Amino acid sequence: MNTVLERPQIAASTLEELGRQHLDALVTYALHLTGTPEDAVEYVTAGLFHARHFPAAALQRDGRAILYRAVTRAARQNQHYPPQRRGVARLFAKRPALISLGSAAGDAARINTAKRALLATEFSRRASLLLRDLAKLSYREIGVAMECSPEASSRLVASARREFGSIYRDISI
Repeated sequence: MNTVLERPQIAASTLEELGRQHLDALVTYALHLTGTPEDAVEYVTAGLFHARHFPAAALQRDGRAILYRAVTRAARQNQHYPPQRRGVARLFAKRPALISLGSAAGDAARINTAKRALLATEFSRRASLLLRDLAKLSYREIGVAMECSPEASSRLVASARREFGSIYRDISI
């Protein structure tokens, strides 16, 4: 009986340690992925909330990739923390803002050309490009984060670079 009770504590401590180590990098990744600080913080929080479902062995083996996978999935599926209500009750519930950064934070005129080109790329390509170049993940780790094979992740990164380059050239002209 003691082993059953100790197992969730081991997974929680592993997740807590990983969260502390990679929190800044996860927020930076989510910020580049979504474009707004409010969404970035919310998706990282939701990703950490949902990452608790992974077993401790998987967290110890592929912890960093699993955290990026959880944040990517939260951003792709528009998951929030705390989880949104289901059914008719969600129509009447209004979520308070997690943080308030003012109106200047979302000013589109202040976004530079590279950021606009990045936000114009398709979501999965943008995520794979950020995972490779910003987070410095290997293709195997990108495969874990994007839920595909390492070969597919390398093709995804290559196509993301081509798409980003063409969009960047079009915007900068």
